[in-house]
Amino acid sequence: MSLFNTLQTGASGLGVSGASLGVIGDNIANLNTTGFKRSRANFADLLPQGTFGLAGPQQMGRGAATSTISTQHSQGALSGSGNALDIAISGRGFFQVNAGSESFYTRDGSFGLDADGFVVNAGGYRLQGYNADGGVVSPVVGDLQIDQAPIAPQVTSEITLDLSFAPQDPSDPYATNLADAQAAGTLDGTSVDLTTFADSMDHSTSVTVYDSLGQPHDALVVFEETAPGTWEYSMLIDASETDVAGAIEGGALEVMSGELSFDTDGQLTSVTQNVSGAAWSWPGADVWTPSLDLGLDPATGNPTDGGVNINATDTSTTLAVSQDGYAQGTLNNLQVDDEGNILGRYTNGEEIVLGQLAIASFEAEGGLERSGGNLFRATMASGDPALGVAGTGNRGDTVGYALERSNVDLEQEFVSMIQAQRSYQANAGVVSTADETLQELVQLV
Repeated sequence: MSLFNTLQTGASGLGVSGASLGVIGDNIANLNTTGFKRSRANFADLLPQGTFGLAGPQQMGRGAATSTISTQHSQGALSGSGNALDIAISGRGFFQVNAGSESFYTRDGSFGLDADGFVVNAGGYRLQGYNADGGVVSPVVGDLQIDQAPIAPQVTSEITLDLSFAPQDPSDPYATNLADAQAAGTLDGTSVDLTTFADSMDHSTSVTVYDSLGQPHDALVVFEETAPGTWEYSMLIDASETDVAGAIEGGALEVMSGELSFDTDGQLTSVTQNVSGAAWSWPGADVWTPSLDLGLDPATGNPTDGGVNINATDTSTTLAVSQDGYAQGTLNNLQVDDEGNILGRYTNGEEIVLGQLAIASFEAEGGLERSGGNLFRATMASGDPALGVAGTGNRGDTVGYALERSNVDLEQEFVSMIQAQRSYQANAGVVSTADETLQELVQLV
């Protein structure tokens, strides 16, 4: 090899060392860039030069060159955030954002809402996901838009009770007396209110229900043991709040009644349920015809939500009460769960799914091309993205109120920088020595 070739070999070493320092500098510069993935410079030797020695043909290296600069897609640490739409991916996968007709992929989950309710990144690119209508998520991927309008009220259609009765001394059937008390608010000729009914029965429980306008009302469900293993029940409301003619202030209106039967083990065996009286409504609202779930379907006898039993205790107990109505509510805040569901929480206590993130996975994520702005572009090397729900396939879970930090390890970058610096100095020494040798050769001529 000639001295000129030695100069070229040293120069190639300077080039790869400089490239390594450039990559390291880029990594360190992006130490605090959200979702940044560090790069690594990979080098390869150049095609060697053939020579002839005493032992026959030989090969002599001609230096090195940069082969690839690869992106390292290892997980970065997650840090908490105060923004509901700051989202991190724990595991593999990317968020997909669209800029017009072009799609990009990113691990930077710092999103917000634009004026039209679309979820966008800092560049205004729209996050892709599954939109929801009435809490039902669409299977079609598109620009993710959050409906920030108030939710309409929902009338109570189903009331569910879990009860445990204590055995009582059976009394005479009371259903006739309750029927006589409708609208007039009397029991055995005496004017009574809901509290009086509650105090006079073996057990009672109250629940707040909602009419079709979203107005709340109190409903009282009373129970009386009328024979061993037989309990009768009624649902009562304040008749004076309804459109029933002649209702007395505080009078009790029976809207539902029925009978519960139990076996000798205290387990519920059958339920009957009847709507009492003529159709009625609260002023301005639709006719109210709720159902009461007590553990068995009155028509089929199949199990339902709720449950009632008899236990050898001193006091009957209401274990749980629920109903499916609510008043109008305005959006209070957002929450993202581990499956990428964006949940809207409203002032009326309701929680509704407003959309779901789409997570893109690649067979060869190392083939993605950096596009600046924390974005990647799909290439032939990466393959096409496979969009799906977080936590499915090889996709990671989503974490709300969090962001993924850069995966740059500063200590390791400093070590690599020292190695690259020493390599540069050594190659500079090769160039300097070759230059001095050439100068001596010139002086000898």
